[in-house]
Amino acid sequence: MKLNILLVFVTLYSLNLTWAQKYKIDPGHSNVQIKVERFGVIDVVGRFKDLEGTIIYDEGDLSKTTAESTIKVDSYDANNLVGEDAVKSVIFLDVANHPNITFESKSVLIKDTSNFLIGDLTIRGVTNEIQLPFTIKGPLMDLASQKQSIAFNAQTTINRQDYGIELKRALPNGIKLVADEVDITLNILAIAE
Repeated sequence: MKLNILLVFVTLYSLNLTWAQKYKIDPGHSNVQIKVERFGVIDVVGRFKDLEGTIIYDEGDLSKTTAESTIKVDSYDANNLVGEDAVKSVIFLDVANHPNITFESKSVLIKDTSNFLIGDLTIRGVTNEIQLPFTIKGPLMDLASQKQSIAFNAQTTINRQDYGIELKRALPNGIKLVADEVDITLNILAIAE
């Protein structure tokens, strides 16, 4: 009888155990979107279509979450060839000398009901530590791959001048041609390896 009770407890305990799982970013179902105000009038929205990286996620212990990613600057698309070329030029992201944007997490900060990945964001060869607020949905079965998948979503705002993008031109009324603040939205699907 005691052995049966012990087996029940061991079984229940083992069902509650989770392990950190490594997920690979699916570039075909992921994107990084940026939004910046132009001429003080309209927001220009573009996205990077080519990214790769991994997320390690432990559903039972969020503090063990890590992420690393590389975004190909040349994959920037804004449905405007002139604007795309400008973003890739030496004035802004300088794709010829800095073909990648990278992020590498260092820790997780959990505040109230919000979660933040603390990590290094490198743009144009300049690295700054950021707090990236994020949510994770899943894991759920991905029908196409028949593997577990997660959705990683995050939004943050950076100042472009912190990364050496120092365009200071302004309109006659003093409004900057391009605002300093850049909103970044990540919509990532990652598949278990």
